[in-house]
Amino acid sequence: MENIKIGIGTSSIGRFLPYVAEAAGLFAKQDLRAEIVNQLDEEKVVDDIVGQSIPIGTPNAPSLIFSQLTGNDLVIVGGLLNRPAFYLVANPKIEAIASLKGKRVGINQPRRMAGMMMLALLRRWGFDRDHDLQLVDLGINDRSFEALQNGDLDAALLPPEKAFAAEAGGLRIIADTLELDSQWVALATSRRFLAANRPLVGKVAAIYRDSIQIFKNDAPLALDAIGRQLPALRNKPQVLEKCYRVFAELFEPTLLVDPGALTAVLAEVALQDARARHLRPEDLVVEFG
Repeated sequence: MENIKIGIGTSSIGRFLPYVAEAAGLFAKQDLRAEIVNQLDEEKVVDDIVGQSIPIGTPNAPSLIFSQLTGNDLVIVGGLLNRPAFYLVANPKIEAIASLKGKRVGINQPRRMAGMMMLALLRRWGFDRDHDLQLVDLGINDRSFEALQNGDLDAALLPPEKAFAAEAGGLRIIADTLELDSQWVALATSRRFLAANRPLVGKVAAIYRDSIQIFKNDAPLALDAIGRQLPALRNKPQVLEKCYRVFAELFEPTLLVDPGALTAVLAEVALQDARARHLRPEDLVVEFG
């Protein structure tokens, strides 16, 4: 039996397909023994893939692209989420987007996915980030969530798990990113590892495809697998099920990367690093049939 380490960068359902695969016995069927490593940091996952200590994983698209721009050889072998699912959560007194003017809005580091999507939304809504709002960079979503609960922020963009929990606690969801066609989570490796281990990478990609089918079609198994990783939500079944429905809808069953979604996220990265203008989707993707 062959061993493989798979890296995930955050405790989010969008990264939990390996746990679904484990619960369904998919690794054993491919004669693989998988170690799933949650680094709790998207940047760390990228570093691990580049260094091949954990040679395959699921970073956010911006983290992968910024790394590629520094000369690293990361490559996408599957598109898991071709659209971002973040929700703008606000205190109950804020009922509409226009009411955000002058308010304290959390932003999750502009180079990371949530921060990048927050800036995209502000542009779409016509806000001047320097004059119309008080943007507060608290670094990571966990801090934004706590700041919202404590009243230190008026609004923040959160992933489904935190957004729906916040909503259940009395806060209000006033917007989301679901109309932003921008590549979010990819299955990635390095070109060096792929060249030396293409059959192994192909097996992992096939397991991810099968996991998506199981996730979509076997809700009890999927909910149990993800609930084990999110004990706080396991005790809130309605919130957990609402999160499940979001990802069941968004997971791409073919693992194909949407070129338009990748082009969109490249354009967002290019606003922060002009070198991204020279990258094309085909420069970043190796597809497995």
